[in-house]
Amino acid sequence: MANFPVVDMGKLNTEERSAAMEMIKDACENWGFFELVNHGISIELMDTVERLTKEHYKKTMEHRFKEMVANKGLESVQSEINDLDWESTFFLRHLPVSNVSENTDLDENYRSHLITSTVYF
Repeated sequence: MANFPVVDMGKLNTEERSAAMEMIKDACENWGFFELVNHGISIELMDTVERLTKEHYKKTMEHRFKEMVANKGLESVQSEINDLDWESTFFLRHLPVSNVSENTDLDENYRSHLITSTVYF
């Protein structure tokens, strides 16, 4: 089994740009994802954004659960809970213009770290 693609962003400003772009194209067409290295985003910032993302989703799920129970009662919600897809998503865009500030359900600390991450793009 082949390893999934790893794209070195540092090569995009070198004579290896064409090969790096081809790797991105191949990864998108054949894998759907890739690991990006040498992008300049600190591990600390990535760890902070990951932690804040997990906290956001935990808080969102707890709130949804409490709303369901309050509206329907625990017993009538039980079978619904077992069948629910608890996925929750939001869409962030950084280019051409960031929309992070438009996501009003994100707390200020989380939003500020997401905005900080846009300076790398």
